[in-house]
Amino acid sequence: MPAVTTKSPSVLDAGGAKKRMSIVTPCYFNEKNLDDTYAEIKATVFDLLPEYDWEWILVDDGSGDNTLGVAQRLQRQDPRIRIVKLSRNFGEFRAVVAGLSVARGEAIAVICADLQDPPSLIPHLVASWQQGNKVNLAVRGGREGSRLKNWFADTYYRLIRKWVIPDYPERGFDFFLIDRKVAQELVRMQEKNSSIYLQLIWLGYRPTIIEYDQKDREKGVSMWTYSKRINLFVDTFIVFSHKPIRFLTGAGLLVGLISLIFGVYVIFDKIINHTPAGWASVMLAVLLTSSFQMVMMGVLGEYLWRNLDETRKRPLYVIDEVMDGQEE
Repeated sequence: MPAVTTKSPSVLDAGGAKKRMSIVTPCYFNEKNLDDTYAEIKATVFDLLPEYDWEWILVDDGSGDNTLGVAQRLQRQDPRIRIVKLSRNFGEFRAVVAGLSVARGEAIAVICADLQDPPSLIPHLVASWQQGNKVNLAVRGGREGSRLKNWFADTYYRLIRKWVIPDYPERGFDFFLIDRKVAQELVRMQEKNSSIYLQLIWLGYRPTIIEYDQKDREKGVSMWTYSKRINLFVDTFIVFSHKPIRFLTGAGLLVGLISLIFGVYVIFDKIINHTPAGWASVMLAVLLTSSFQMVMMGVLGEYLWRNLDETRKRPLYVIDEVMDGQEE
C-alpha cells in the first residue's frame, strides 16, 4: 500500500486555490448508515487531507426510508455535503453516473454508504492519483460473509475474466477514485443496461490497485436483491460480450448436424428394416428442438430489448433537485 502524501505543490490549482476533490455515494435505504459513514469520512479524509477542498455528493436514489432526511440533517452540520435527489429509483449504476455528472472535483472517488468499503483508503487513492494515475481501484482481496455467497461472487468474476474482460480484478471492486477526465468519459457513454465498473475497465486506462478485505454489512438491510443480481449477470454478458450469440450459433449448428444424422438414420432404417415411425421418438425430437428454439429466441429477445432501450433515447436518470450546502 502506498504511503499517504498529505502535502504536495499539486494540491493548488492554477489560480493558487485549493484543488477541489469529490466523493460520490449512491444512497438507497441507507438512513441507518449515513451518520457512521459521515463520521468515518470526516475523520479519515476531510481532517486528514485539509489541503483539498472536499465535497461529498449523496445521491438519493428514490429511497423509501428517511435517507434524504438524514442527508439533509448532515448537510446542515457540514456544508461540504451536496445532495442529488433523483425523481425515482433508477438503480446504483445510474445513481453513480448522476453523481459523477454533477461532481466538481479534479478527482472523484466513488464509495458505497454501508461502510463495507473503508473510507480510510481514500487518502491512499489520492496519493496514487497525485502520481499521475487516472484510474485507482480499491480491490477486494477477501470478503466477509457466507461461503456460498462468496463462491457465487467469485464464480461471476471468474466468468467475467474468461468471457468479457480478461484483466478485470479477480474479486471485483465497487470502490475507486478516478481523474475528472475519466469521469466525463463515463458520463458521456450514457449506456442504460450496463455496469459502471465494467465500463471503467473497458476504457482501457491502466489502473493502480490497492487490496483490502471487505467487511460484512453491520447496519441496515442490503437492497441488493437476487433479481438485481440476475439482471446484472444478464447485462454483463449481453452488453459487454458477443459470447451468447456465438454460443447460440455453435449450438444451432450442432443441433442441426445431429438432426441431419438422425434424419438419415430414420430414412435408411425405414427403407432397409421397414421400421414404422415411432410416436415417442418423433415427439422427443420435436420437444428437444422446439425447447432449444425457445431458448434461442429468449437470448435474442434480450439483445433486442436492450437495443430498443438504447434507441428510445430516454434519459439515463432524472435529477429532481441538487441541494448545495450553505456556509454559515
